[in-house]
Amino acid sequence: MKSQAAIIIQCAKSTPRLKYIVNHLTSSLGVTFQVNTVRSAGEIPSHQGPYLIHYGDSPVPEAFNVSSSGFLDETGIRVFEPTVFKNGNQTMLFPAPDGFDLPFDIFSAVFFLLSRYEEYLPFKADRYGRFEANQSLAFRYDFLQEPVVDQWLEIFKFSLVMKFPGLSFPGKEFRYLSTFDIDSPWAYLHKGTVRTAAGLIKKVLELDMDELRLRLAVLSKRKHDPYHVYDYIRQIEKQYGFTSLFFVLWGNYGRNDTNFALNTPSFRELMETLDSERTIGIHPSYRSYRSVSLLKKEFDSFFRLFGRKPEISRQHFLLMTFPETYRSLIRLGIREDYSMGYASCTGFRAGTSRPFRFYDLADEVETDLFIFPFVVMDVTLQQYLGLTPDKALERIENLVMKVKDVNGTFTSLWHNESLSDAGTWRGWKKVFESMVERVNRELGIDKITVK
Repeated sequence: MKSQAAIIIQCAKSTPRLKYIVNHLTSSLGVTFQVNTVRSAGEIPSHQGPYLIHYGDSPVPEAFNVSSSGFLDETGIRVFEPTVFKNGNQTMLFPAPDGFDLPFDIFSAVFFLLSRYEEYLPFKADRYGRFEANQSLAFRYDFLQEPVVDQWLEIFKFSLVMKFPGLSFPGKEFRYLSTFDIDSPWAYLHKGTVRTAAGLIKKVLELDMDELRLRLAVLSKRKHDPYHVYDYIRQIEKQYGFTSLFFVLWGNYGRNDTNFALNTPSFRELMETLDSERTIGIHPSYRSYRSVSLLKKEFDSFFRLFGRKPEISRQHFLLMTFPETYRSLIRLGIREDYSMGYASCTGFRAGTSRPFRFYDLADEVETDLFIFPFVVMDVTLQQYLGLTPDKALERIENLVMKVKDVNGTFTSLWHNESLSDAGTWRGWKKVFESMVERVNRELGIDKITVK
């Protein structure tokens, strides 16, 4: 098939921010976009080709005109909030004057959300120091549950084809990405004599006989440890033909770090088994996001076990500060980060379901780090939103369809303990199964019987 001509974006000034958006458009839409600078709005060189976008403050004839708000010409960070408005049912940012082919500056709108500009600004942190959902523009203007960036690109494609009937875009396919955080590999096993005895005594004093009986049954090997669900995950994966990513907590035991087994032979054996079947990523400890030296120690420990450096990562508690956390991960060789989502609410933290490159606003540079946003997390549904399993599944199914409508990537974050079907997680194993079944129904994949 003959290759399609590049889409030229004509503007007065090429900036790092605009180049970042052009690169994102090329990778997301599957068609080459190029920037060409001109001295005046009316200057349209003959070599531009058949597909010309003019990006400026006034429209020009024959081009597809996108209004420039000037935001992409800026450098540095200032305290401001873009105007949010509705065009029909579609939320948009940076409204355009009349006469343009789009009612908003789509390039600035995409950049604002993908760069996480608002997270560089002063905000009221939650008790862990996080920028949380209720601080975001998307939450306050009620578009957090919409993959608006993906929706905008669909509108952009449709509008371009209407303007240039000879233009076409390759199709995108809906995808599913399953990820797990392993904070505690086991609930009761391999804790050591002192910690095991303390746990038993605590349950006796609390008169929690059900929990006590379960602990004793597991310790005496009459029952499986409820957090050891790896065979179950493997079975679900085989039934639907996918493989999950595992992020394993890699900090020493502490107040907010629960992987007590890090230095035990049992942990090493489990990691070697899991590593032979899937990609294992690092889950840096609670304190590491503010300590590069501690983060490096954890990376070195990961290397000693696996004989390689981790290339994928997700922050414990989703703790991160911009741009310091991502800079540290880049220096240590991380290629992909999976922390982009909120603990307190489902949805689209960066406005998209698809991976994108991290843009370092402080240095005004596009990096090689890919950010993979997740859409839904089990802890969010159960603990933060207080949903029942049935209501959680309704929320999940709605989000699945939002992502399917834009042929995006539905990424789930689950924990091994939430599949235990015990204690506070009773009934949530079925939520996971139903989520996977629903996603794969939309993918057109039938469940197969695994012998």
